[in-house]
Amino acid sequence: MVITKIKINYYKNIKEPIVLEPHPVNIFIGQNNVGKSNFLDAIELALCDPEENSYLYYHKADVELELKFSEEEQRKYQLPDRQANFVLENGHRQLIFADRELPYNNALKKLLCSRVKRLNETALANFRQIENDFASLKHYQGAWGKFTQILHQHFPKIKAGENAMDVDYAHAGLYENDRRVTIDRLGSGFRRIFTILLYIIHPEYTVVMIDEPEIHLHPALVKKLLWAMENSQVGQIFFTTHSPLFITPITLPQVMRVVKDERSTRIFTLQENQYDYQRLLQELNADNLEMFFSDEVVLVEGISDRMLLRGLIDKFYKGDKDIKVVQTHGKGNMKIYLYLLNIFNIPFVIVLDRDALRTQHIQEIMTFLNIKIPVADESKLISELKRYNIHIFDNGSLEDNYPRRYQTEDSKSLSALRAANLLTAEEYKSAKMNNLRNIIEHL
Repeated sequence: MVITKIKINYYKNIKEPIVLEPHPVNIFIGQNNVGKSNFLDAIELALCDPEENSYLYYHKADVELELKFSEEEQRKYQLPDRQANFVLENGHRQLIFADRELPYNNALKKLLCSRVKRLNETALANFRQIENDFASLKHYQGAWGKFTQILHQHFPKIKAGENAMDVDYAHAGLYENDRRVTIDRLGSGFRRIFTILLYIIHPEYTVVMIDEPEIHLHPALVKKLLWAMENSQVGQIFFTTHSPLFITPITLPQVMRVVKDERSTRIFTLQENQYDYQRLLQELNADNLEMFFSDEVVLVEGISDRMLLRGLIDKFYKGDKDIKVVQTHGKGNMKIYLYLLNIFNIPFVIVLDRDALRTQHIQEIMTFLNIKIPVADESKLISELKRYNIHIFDNGSLEDNYPRRYQTEDSKSLSALRAANLLTAEEYKSAKMNNLRNIIEHL
């Protein structure tokens, strides 16, 4: 069983309809308390019995899932078709096929809920259940082979012993550097990744939901886990995360950014036909991918701009927003970043040298952002563009906007770094820095 479409009409702080077409891997990002886990909760609540503290939400929830069953599931449960709509509305469940509706009985409940696995901190500490699920892998030779293959591929110093399937989870036969060890003697990070890998490969679980899988994991392990998720899952994976390591040009279409405003929770995502993969591969790296987790992004042209703005924000910014400064490597590259920020609804500020006004790039940016300002005078245009969070240095370039005593002829970036580290509060308040101070005060 897999989920081909999710429609949440009402659940907790989701008060306006949200429709998703899930991928094999689905990544929910967003700030704390915006409701990322609510999407996992809604799926679990619809397909499984609510926990005691969820009954209030259960009786108010309005969730629809389009499901696709395997041929084996269709035969085993005598389903009239492989596709169906599952509806949870006001505490009532229905499984609707093209020509009939099935009552939600124990057999149907077993089919739906048995395919779902929620991995939160409580579930990851339930060693008895993990032990049972680990033992059940012996019934699936192909899955066990894949499990050990990936384990060996990503952890070459660790090998599964021949009798690993005949012992319990805590004492599975493993060898580390040819020395026999038990899983419970390995680090918490490896135990966590071992358990997650178990469930995303296990044939009995086709909808696996994970709360922040990166917890307790070294960055290198996060990358290995992402590879396993992308290449090893049996069904579908849904997970929430605060780690930019899960975001790559490949996974970007699988990312759903969750935002909460006064009215409801909303989701912003990228369609696969909306972007140029090769272009993103050129631009996105581990540093600027952090912009997807920021409250606001400052786009600058080069490395010296980024160094100085980053340093000034760290020292003098008084707000509580998480600000990310991203260098675009030139005016001509601004549009690709603006496109992504618009798609994912991330607020942004643009900082440009005055020479941008004498190129086609400023007009391209204005056209892309649908800015229409019938002003020919450069000074008036600079003033008007501030209303759209586009700041252009009216006196030239970055180097004209901080004290000369920090600037040497060795390199602009070293000069910017020197100023970022040594600039005093008195210098920051000086007229020389009006432009930069104005940018930071308006973040």
